[in-house]
Amino acid sequence: MVDAFLFAKQKHKGQLDDEGKDYFEAHVVKVRNAVAELNSDKVVLCAAILHDTIEDTDTTYEELLKIFGKEIADLVNELTHEGKADEHGYYFPRLKSKEAIMIKLIDRASNISRMNAWSEKRQQNYIKKTKFWKDASGRKEE
Repeated sequence: MVDAFLFAKQKHKGQLDDEGKDYFEAHVVKVRNAVAELNSDKVVLCAAILHDTIEDTDTTYEELLKIFGKEIADLVNELTHEGKADEHGYYFPRLKSKEAIMIKLIDRASNISRMNAWSEKRQQNYIKKTKFWKDASGRKEE
């Protein structure tokens, strides 16, 4: 797991979030820590720390496969946007496993907690898509 942490930290080096904070510390670590509160599986925790590497860095699926193995690479790949969005404007059909859905919902919650720098329109659109994710994942309001 240390390898995944160091790998992701290096890949996200120099990236800032919309509030100007270090992206790795402000988002990636936050997502991993929230996932750890719900799931202690090493594969899931590694995927959580690596969740944005394919999408937001020069990392490839093949690179993750070689370094971390198929299970982790496949889970990260489930979380990665590729191609065209569906009719709801998002990529939900790629998510097949409950672990990927959990990581993605936590990822979106983290993004919502940091969206003060976004325009009102972007905020509303993001919240709308997140509600769709929650509903599509079969989760119920508590």
